Amino acid sequence: MRKQNKKQKAVTNLHLSSLKKGEHKKETADSDRQTAFQKTKSLEHTLPKLKKQRQKKLLTRLITLILLFSFAILIVVYFISPLSKVDIVSVIGAKEVADQEIIDESGIKSGGNLWEILFERNEISGKVVSELPQVKSMKIVLDGLNDYTLEIEEYETVAYLVEDNKYYNILENGKIVNESRKVSIGNPPIFKEFEENKALKEMIAQYQSLNENIQNSISEVQYTPSEVDDYLIKLYMNDGNEVIASIPSFAEKMIYYPDMVKKVGDQKGTLNIEVGAYFSPFEYSEDKKEEPNGTSDENSAELDLEEETQ
Repeated sequence: MRKQNKKQKAVTNLHLSSLKKGEHKKETADSDRQTAFQKTKSLEHTLPKLKKQRQKKLLTRLITLILLFSFAILIVVYFISPLSKVDIVSVIGAKEVADQEIIDESGIKSGGNLWEILFERNEISGKVVSELPQVKSMKIVLDGLNDYTLEIEEYETVAYLVEDNKYYNILENGKIVNESRKVSIGNPPIFKEFEENKALKEMIAQYQSLNENIQNSISEVQYTPSEVDDYLIKLYMNDGNEVIASIPSFAEKMIYYPDMVKKVGDQKGTLNIEVGAYFSPFEYSEDKKEEPNGTSDENSAELDLEEETQ
């Protein structure tokens, strides 16, 4: 009887155990199905996002390629078009040198490569300055889309050298322009017998240090070096007088010229200010209308420059 009861209990326990295992398996299966369902649901949400991200990347790459390709086409079209070529070349600031001469020397022509000129502008400017002595500096400026303006600064013409009835510009830097003209222009004085040397540069410096009134009173300056003085000059004044001076002390003594003229009155003659200050009146022939024959040393008079300034 007891054995039978034990046997029934064992069968009952086995049955319960089987039921529990079945329930556990069922729960596990349900859990797996739920997990799979959640994963499937998650993928359903994730896939559209991934698809959109991929489409966005593809679109970005496509736009980038289109832009690069379009830019390359625009560059090619630009360099083929007239916009990449020089259209108009103009000159401003030139007074003594002809505009066309500057343009020809620069080599910049209508239809030339715009960018090549822009990158080589310093070399072009240097060439023009070296070839044209009157040009002090030149600046190449891009004006608008494809026009160039050549901005010129010139050396000032301070005098004219006369040779064989031809006039050559003498510049402020002591250079003499090779090209001649038939007449002088403006108020600069006429220089004679000068060359490009130290004496000419010193004479220009002395002349420029004078005030405008005295500068305008000088008609001609002749270089007359002697064995004693390599810097001796003779000036012909607009009032009819002549002046003998030495270049190094020229400006220092010429400031007294108006006072010396007042002192000698209506007399015309030669003022020698090389050493000290002496006045010698001209000698005239019987006909007073003729030009003076020279100066009279007998009637020379010493002038006190210090006294004239008081």
